[in-house]
Amino acid sequence: MLLHLLTFSGSRNVSEVTRGELKMFKEAAEKRGHQLEIIFSEDCQMQFDHKPGLLIKNHQPKDIKVLIVRANFLSNVEFLASIIKQFEIVKIPVINASLPVMRAKNKFRTMQVLSDKKVPMPKAYMVGNPKYIDDVISDIGAFPVILKTVTGSHGTGVSIIESKRGLKSIVEMIMKDDKEPLIVQKYIKEAKGRDIRVFIVGKKIIGAMERIATRRGEFRSNFHLGGRVRVAEMSREEKRVAFAAVRACGLEMAGVDLLRTNDGPKVLEVNSNPGLEGITKATGRDVAGKIIEYAVRKVRAMKKKKKK
Repeated sequence: MLLHLLTFSGSRNVSEVTRGELKMFKEAAEKRGHQLEIIFSEDCQMQFDHKPGLLIKNHQPKDIKVLIVRANFLSNVEFLASIIKQFEIVKIPVINASLPVMRAKNKFRTMQVLSDKKVPMPKAYMVGNPKYIDDVISDIGAFPVILKTVTGSHGTGVSIIESKRGLKSIVEMIMKDDKEPLIVQKYIKEAKGRDIRVFIVGKKIIGAMERIATRRGEFRSNFHLGGRVRVAEMSREEKRVAFAAVRACGLEMAGVDLLRTNDGPKVLEVNSNPGLEGITKATGRDVAGKIIEYAVRKVRAMKKKKKK
């Protein structure tokens, strides 16, 4: 079967991480007797006339049964998600769809949908004006606190702030040039620089790893920041919370980051483009292969439905 994957890396400047992941996907597809064709977002042209259309390298897309989306972008989210939407409009099935990707890419929107569905998270505030910092800190309770930007991945846009004075200074500095609001989040001391990354595809947990910050003074446990990874044993409640987060965002493929707190598991982040290297290394599982298998099952299920 011919499968397709959409990446938002430029065809001429693919990062080492993306290059490695694309290789993993291709090898996983070939191992299972399938072919995988890579589509670069820069080669997509959206048409608008009496009805919307889509060109890839100036040609109408043919034989795209399903599109695996690697939403590896951090900025220009609305426009780039609209490329995913164009595939949906021309009736090409995608994994993941544009709206769930946008929910996961915007931390405010993620917190909105999780809170609405009563999925537990660390207490957090959106701050649009530095003058409200005192009230925010009064409710959160104590320092340190975590400061986050709206978008970010692999630990970027995340800082730990040790004092009210430091928080006010950095918020005022950022908001002076950038009018986007920030997130101030409670720091979970008992997590001790550790979290659980749960990789979910469809309705199954493909793997779970504990990520441990190893650099001195580093609170972020991300694998690409040097965090150590190992297989995580999950409780029933942790699994329940992880699935609830994915359902709230509407994702088919996701990485959910959980913190183990004194009040039970809490969702730190939902990632619509979870990295493969760390989870593959930690679990020893062919995670890319599981995604390929899911895409193939989706195609076969759609064919079966059409025949009825």
